Amino acid sequence: MTMADIRHVIVVGIDGLRPDMITEKTMPNLAAMRARGVSSTAHRTVFPSETRGALTALASGARPETTGVLGNEFYSRDGSGRLTRTETIHDWWAGERRIVGGMVTATNLSETLAKSGKSVAVVTSSGQGSFAALSWKGADCGQTGYNVRHPAIAFPAELAVDVADQHQVPASGFDRGAERQAIAVFTETVWSATKPAAAIIWLTEVDSASHRYGLGAEGMLASMQDCDAAIGNLLEWRDRQPEKGGIVIFVTSDHGHSTINEFISVGDALKQAGISADTRLGDGIDVLYRRGRAPGFWLRKFDKGLLQGVFDALAAQPWYGATFTRAVEPGVHEGIVAGTLALELTGAAHGRAPDLYINLRGAGAENEFGVPGTSICDGGSYSIPLGGGSHGGLHAAELAAVLIGEGAGLKHGGQVVASRTAIYDIAPTILELLGIQPAASMTGRPMFELLEDGEAVPAPVVKEFTAAVDGKVSRIVIGHVGERPYVDEADVMTDGAAVVEAPRVAELQV
Repeated sequence: MTMADIRHVIVVGIDGLRPDMITEKTMPNLAAMRARGVSSTAHRTVFPSETRGALTALASGARPETTGVLGNEFYSRDGSGRLTRTETIHDWWAGERRIVGGMVTATNLSETLAKSGKSVAVVTSSGQGSFAALSWKGADCGQTGYNVRHPAIAFPAELAVDVADQHQVPASGFDRGAERQAIAVFTETVWSATKPAAAIIWLTEVDSASHRYGLGAEGMLASMQDCDAAIGNLLEWRDRQPEKGGIVIFVTSDHGHSTINEFISVGDALKQAGISADTRLGDGIDVLYRRGRAPGFWLRKFDKGLLQGVFDALAAQPWYGATFTRAVEPGVHEGIVAGTLALELTGAAHGRAPDLYINLRGAGAENEFGVPGTSICDGGSYSIPLGGGSHGGLHAAELAAVLIGEGAGLKHGGQVVASRTAIYDIAPTILELLGIQPAASMTGRPMFELLEDGEAVPAPVVKEFTAAVDGKVSRIVIGHVGERPYVDEADVMTDGAAVVEAPRVAELQV
C-alpha cells in the first residue's frame, strides 16, 4: 500500500503519557504497535506544556505564538483584569466574545478539511476544555464531536441521539471505563455514520491518574493498562475493516510529567518584595500572575523598572529557574531584562504572552517509584498532592511526548526516527497523507521522515542559549530541523553546572 491508498487518518491521544514509560508490561498493545510501525524518540510538545494549549496546537498545526492559546489559562490584555480560562466550553465561548481576534488565532483542522469536502470526527473522554480545543468551530463546519464524559455538548444532534441510544450513555456521561467507551463510540457508531477522513480520539485518564497517584504508582499504571486495552480494541477493529489498508493510526500524547517535590508561592515572593500582585487586576494591583509550573506575569501598565523588580524578586529565590522576557530586538536570544532569555525562543511569544515567564526549578532525581524527573510547582487551584505528577514547564520530562505510527505510507518494522518532531506537526502530516493543502496559519511541517518514501530530513542541529545574572544562568536547548526549532529543555545553571539533569529512561517498579 502507498500514500495514494490512504483514505483515513486516526490520531489517538493519551493525555500525559511519557514515552519512556511504555513497555511490554505497562502497555503491551502500544509496545507491539511501536515494534510493527514507526516511532519518534524526540517528539515534543509546546510551551507552556499544558493540555489545552497543546491540543490547540495539535488541531491547528501551529505553536502558541500563532494560536494564542497559552496553556490552560492566560491574560489576553482585554481590559477584564482576569485570566482567560479554558476549562469549560463556556470559557471558550466567553473568550471568543471578549478577546480581540477571537479565542484561537489559527485555523483548526476541522475548518481546513471542511473546505476540501472532508469530514472530521473528534471523540474524547476528556474535560470540556480539551474537547473544545480539539473540535473548535467543528460544529459550525458540519463536523462530528462527542465527549463520553460530557455528552450534552455533542454535535450534530442527530448523531448524538444515536450514540446515546446505542451505547446507553447516562445523562452525566461515563466515568468508569470512559476510555474504552470513547473507542467504542467511534468504532461502533461514528465510523459507520461518517467514515471521517481524519479523526482524533482523546483519552484523558493517564494524566488524571498521574496527578492523583504519582508517576509509576499502582493507580497510574492501572490507568495506562486501561488505555492500552482501549487501543487494543481500536487495533482489532481496524484489522476487521474492509478499508484497513487505507487507515493510518497515530498514537501520541500532549506532554509528559515530572514529580512535584516542593510547592511554593510566587505571590508570596512578590508580596515580600513590596510588589502589589494578584491573580486578578483589582484596585491597587500592578501585576497579574498565573500559577503552575511556569508562572507568567503581566504588568497592568508596562514599566521596565517594575518588570526588573519582579525579576529581582524571583531571581533571589531558591526555586528560581530559567526566565524569559521579550527579546531585546528581533533575532537576539537575550530578553529585555538582563539575565533573561528571549521569550521568542520558547515558541510562546504571542501578543497575549506575559511580560515575564519563569520555569520553576527542576531536577533529574527519581521519585519513590523509580521514575526520574522532579520539579517545583506553584500549585494554584489544582488539587495535586506532593509527589503527584505535574507539567506546564520546560523540564525535559514535561516536553517529551509520544508519537507512534502504523499504516499505509508509513515506515514500518519498528523503525525509529531521531530527528525532532512535535505535536504541531501532526495536523500538517495528516493533510500531507490526505493530499490537502494546509491553512496559511499552519506553521508545523509534514513529518516526511515518518513516511515510507518521504523526502530526507536534515539531521537536527542542537543549539544552547544562555543568559546570566548573579551567578545564575538561564539555559534553553533547542534542536533545529532545517530552520524549524524544537525546544528540548530549559533549566538554570549555577557556577556552570546544570541544576536539571536529563532524565534517564524510567525503570518502573511493576
